[in-house]
Amino acid sequence: MTKIKRIQAFALSCPTPGGAVFAVGRSAKRDMVLVRIETECGIVGYGEAHHAQTPSTIAAFINDALGPSLSGMDAHETEAIWDKSYRHYIATHGPGAAAVIGLSGVDLALWDIKGKDLGQPVYRLLGGKRRPIRAYAGGISLGFQPVDDLKREIEGFIARGYDFMKLRVGDTLEKDLERVSAVRAAFGPEITLAADAGTRYRTADVARIAEVCEAGRLAWLEEPFTPDNLPGYRRLRDLTATPLAAGENHFTRHELRTLISEEVIQFVQADCCKTGGITEILKIAALAGAWHLQFAPHTSASVLSTAASTHVLSVAPNAFIYEADVSAINAFRDELGTPFEIVDGTILAPDAPGLGVEIDETVIEKYPFIPGASYQ
Repeated sequence: MTKIKRIQAFALSCPTPGGAVFAVGRSAKRDMVLVRIETECGIVGYGEAHHAQTPSTIAAFINDALGPSLSGMDAHETEAIWDKSYRHYIATHGPGAAAVIGLSGVDLALWDIKGKDLGQPVYRLLGGKRRPIRAYAGGISLGFQPVDDLKREIEGFIARGYDFMKLRVGDTLEKDLERVSAVRAAFGPEITLAADAGTRYRTADVARIAEVCEAGRLAWLEEPFTPDNLPGYRRLRDLTATPLAAGENHFTRHELRTLISEEVIQFVQADCCKTGGITEILKIAALAGAWHLQFAPHTSASVLSTAASTHVLSVAPNAFIYEADVSAINAFRDELGTPFEIVDGTILAPDAPGLGVEIDETVIEKYPFIPGASYQ
C-alpha cells in the first residue's frame, strides 16, 4: 500500500549576491523548503513549500507537527489529508498561514507519489492535456534600477523568446512612472507589460497609481495594496481601466473567496506552494472561473513549483499564463532538477509520472539554510 512512512522537510538557502531590488527589499538569498515523503512501499515524492521568509519555521512545523499527524495515511487520499490538516492546524488553534504553506509542500509531494504509483503525469490524473502554455518574464527580476539597465534586461528576455514582461513598481511614484513610461516608449506594442507593486502602495495615492497604469498600458497591476485593503482595491478599480491582479498572499479558497466576490481583480494569482497545494489551487481556479476571472498563478523558487504550476495550468479552463522565474541566480531552479525550457515564449508540463521532476538530493547538503532575512 501507499501508506505514508515518513515526511521530512528541509530548509534550504542559496546566496544571491547583488540580487535585484524590488518593493520588499533587496534579494539577499533564495530560500525554499523541500518536502520529501516516503511511503511504506518505497515510493518517494517531493514537494516545495514557500519559504515565507522563515523557511526554518515552515520546515519545523512540517517535521514536528504536520508530518507525524499524517503518518500511516494513504498517500492517495489527498482530499482526506487536506481536510484533516485544515481542521487540525488551519481552521483554528494552529500557526495560521505557516500551516497552509507547510501543507502546500506536503500536498505537492503527495501528488508526486500518486502519479508515480499510477505511472501517470499529474496533469493527466487531473483530466488535463499537455499543451504549450504562454510564459512571461517574472520572478525576482526587472527591479528598481536605471532605465537603461531595464531596457537591456528586457532586450535579453526578448532574445530568449519572451514577449510579456513584469516590471517591479512600489518604489516612489515618480520613479515608478519614469520607469514604466520609458519602457513602454522604448518597446511600444512589441511587448505586453505588467507591473507588480508588492503591496507597497497607499490608498491615498490611487489617482497617481492610476497614472502609472495608464502610462504603461499595463496588462495588469499586481498587488497594489496589502491583502486586507479591499477599500483600496475598490477605489483603484474605479479609477483605471487597467486590470488588477492578486492572490499570492491570500491563503486557501476561503481568503480568496472575498477577494474574488468583491469583483476588484481580474487575474487570480494563487501559488501552489503557498495556498494549500494542488488540491486547493484547483478549487481556487474553479472559483475564479465561476466569476469569469482568469487564472495566472504566482510561482515560487524551484523546479517543483514550476512543475506543479504547469500541471495545473494544463487543466484549468481559465488558465492564462505561467510566471517564469528569470532571476539571475536561483540554484533551486537550475540545480535541484533539470531546468525547464521556455521555447518561443511557452512552457510544457513534464510528461513523466508524478510531478515529472527528478530531484538531486545532494542539493540538500550543498545549500544549507542561511539564517537571516530573505530580503534586506
